[in-house]
Amino acid sequence: MYQATVTVFNFYKSPSAALWFPHVLHGVDIVTDKGQMLRQYGPDSTDAAELHIAYKEMDNQKIIVHGWTGEPALNTLGEPLPWLPPKEWARQVNDMLDDTITFDSREDFFWLGEWTDGPVNDDDYTLMRYASFRDYMTKNYDYVFKITSVGGPYTVIPHFEIRGA
Repeated sequence: MYQATVTVFNFYKSPSAALWFPHVLHGVDIVTDKGQMLRQYGPDSTDAAELHIAYKEMDNQKIIVHGWTGEPALNTLGEPLPWLPPKEWARQVNDMLDDTITFDSREDFFWLGEWTDGPVNDDDYTLMRYASFRDYMTKNYDYVFKITSVGGPYTVIPHFEIRGA
């Protein structure tokens, strides 16, 4: 448990660009077993994955942590990675989007893998005849899941439960 690595892609659109901000998270728990998902959520569920991401409170912020060690995940500045609610995340100045994370069921997705590049310009993929970067990822990689719902932040055992399809 809490031994997988995923990349969460946060989407941000401004008048001049549409960008995806990748956040690599180590020490998460992900369930992709269809039988387990059916038992837990019933036959009407279209979700194919459930992602558990641990956090801890530090300086009145929810900081994403590696589940197996409790050590903070780090942002691009080498500082602890804070979580923000989706609307608050989108209101930040653009320079901060890389250094915070959110989980938004409108556009965001996650991938069971480690993205090694920086932010992704969506136009680079729409020019290649894909509907979007997420469309490219879905068509070229396994275990790509659009976020469909977000549970949490839960406080008894501090974590988020993110379902994806």
